[in-house]
Order: sequence, then C-alpha cells, then structure tokens
Amino acid sequence: MPVAATRFPNLDGLRFIGAALVIIWHTEKTPQLLGLGRAASLLHWELLGGLGVRLFFVLSGFLITWLLLDEERRLGRIHVRPFLMRRMLRIWPLYFLMVLLTLFVIPFFPLLHIPGMSPAEVLSEWPRKLLLFALFLPTLVPDITNGVPDAAHLWSIGTEEYFYALWPLALIAFKRIRPLLIIGVFFGWSAIYVLLANGPASGTRTVELLFAFWRNFNIDAMAAGAGMAMLLLRQGRMLRILLDRRVFIATAVITVAVLSRYEWIAAVGTKVIEVLFALLVLNLAANPRAARLLEQPPLRYLGRISYGLYVYHPPVVVLVLSLLARFHVLRDVWAYPAVFLLTIAVAGGSYRFFEAPILKLRNRYRPAAKPR
Repeated sequence: MPVAATRFPNLDGLRFIGAALVIIWHTEKTPQLLGLGRAASLLHWELLGGLGVRLFFVLSGFLITWLLLDEERRLGRIHVRPFLMRRMLRIWPLYFLMVLLTLFVIPFFPLLHIPGMSPAEVLSEWPRKLLLFALFLPTLVPDITNGVPDAAHLWSIGTEEYFYALWPLALIAFKRIRPLLIIGVFFGWSAIYVLLANGPASGTRTVELLFAFWRNFNIDAMAAGAGMAMLLLRQGRMLRILLDRRVFIATAVITVAVLSRYEWIAAVGTKVIEVLFALLVLNLAANPRAARLLEQPPLRYLGRISYGLYVYHPPVVVLVLSLLARFHVLRDVWAYPAVFLLTIAVAGGSYRFFEAPILKLRNRYRPAAKPR
C-alpha cells in the first residue's frame, strides 16, 4: 500500500456492515416499543448494534488520523480549520435536518413516531433541547430534559463531532509522543469511566452529567483505529507482521466467532473487540491480499450513503413495522427487505439531492502544497 493513498479499498463496504448491524438491532427492538411483542432475547442484538457503532468509531479513528498525519507529511503541518470545515460540511446538514424533523415533524405522524411520548411532551422545553443538539450533546438531552425518543440514535454523531474537534489539537500538542497519546487514550478512557461512576464525587449532579457524556464518548475505539493509521504511515516492521496473511485470517475468524455468541462478546469485552476491529480495518485498507474483498460496486455505494442509512433508519423502521402490523402482513418475512430497501431509497435520494451538492463545497477547504 503506497503511503500517499487517499482512498482505501474495502472501507466503504465495512461502513455499510456497521450501519447494517445498527439497523438490524433497531428492527429487532422496535416491535417491542410498538407493542407488537417479541419472543426472542434482544441482548445479543443489542450488543451487536452497539458494536456496529464502535466499528464506525474505529473507522473514524483510522481515517481521520491518516488524513491528518498524511497532510502533515505532505504539507508540513496539520491545517485544523480547513479540516473542521470539511467535517462540518459532511456532518452538520444531515444532523441538523434530522434534529428538526425529530423535534417538529416526526412526532406528529404516528406511523413514524416511537410511542411513549406525546408530540406535546417532545416539544416541551424545545429551546433547551435544540441548544443541546446544537452543542452536539444529544447524550445529555434525556438527562436534562424529558428526551426526544426519535433522535436517540444521534448520540454517536455528537461523539464524532467532539472527536473531530479535539483530535487534531491533541496530535499537534503531543507530536513528539503520539504513540503514548494513543495508548493513553485507549486505556485512559476506562479509568475515567470508573472514576466518574464510582469516584468520591459520583452521585453529584455535575458528575452525573459528565458520566452521561463520557460513557458514550468512545474515544478509546477511535484511538484503536488511530494506532493502526500511525503504524501504516510509519511502514515499520510491526506493520509487516500485522499485514501477514495468517494474522488477517486469524483476526477475521476470531472476530466472526466472538460476534456470533452473546456470551463470547460479554466474556471478551469491548476493548479486545475494538482491537480486532482495528486489525480488520488495517488489513482491509492496506493488505494487498484483501484488496477486492468488499469492493463490489453495490457495497461501495451502500458505504457511501451509510451516514444517511444510519440517520434516517429509525423512522423508516417504525413506518415499515407499523404498516406490516396494520395490514396483518407476516413481519418475519417482510420486515428486513422492506426496512433495508426503503432506508436505502431514502438515504440514496438524500445523498444525491441534498448531501452531494453540499459536499462539493469541501474542495474550497483543501490546503494546497506550498511551492518549493
């Protein structure tokens, strides 16, 4: 893999797999929320849905760190403001569109709205809720107000935004000890989690809010991906070991085996799974033997619209399941095809007509190399 790579193979397909895990989890969970019943245990699906989001975080850590460090290598430094502007153009339009829809539109359509809170309750304290969303603190909305059920999944976007804001500054500030920074963040997240949950000040309102934020600020997963990006950039001996065919196959087999059982996921823990995800990301991105594994055009397209798949899918799931129940259609047969096809249609339309025109503006914020 050339060090100057700007697009890595397979990662679009991996994005879709992460989004699909979340969609499957919500498709399994929503019948219970709609009062349609669900006999099977949801614990395994819940863990898989959460790990789908962590896979996104590992991917973000890898790609963002690669982009920042590669820019530094080529241009002499990390340009923070242009980077933040490009991220803003990618994330903000769809995020704020969904915030407005979940506050002011979706609650008024029963076929789209998750039951349990009336439209009036959703609208109560809406200026405070809107402020929290504007500050990218959706994780605190249920703790400070009565919540916005249809926007619960946006917590991960808030996490991503704080990572985008802090990570370039951290890489600049700790330039001489970046490997230690990554290791410290990876292990330090758990230490701070325990301190906030069980420390001497736990139970106070301030610490409760800090904990509500921190438990979802999974920067440890992003650090796992960041470590692989740094190894790839340095092209050292460790990279050759990790890109060995046997290491890749063993990692893939172990990951699939662990994810197949609830008990194994619980026993192994998220830290080990994050490392497995990071090894898979590294190999899928840079191992020539895996160059075409997830590069089929349909997977690449689905990965390209995966942000929309994630953002739009909850109301689509509610709509599909509500209609299937209303018309007495066999849910176990039609739920997944209908949910995925409709979500893909909505996300694809959004990408083409709403997101893509905005994304073209990102070229204005790409720093050029200085003439020699």
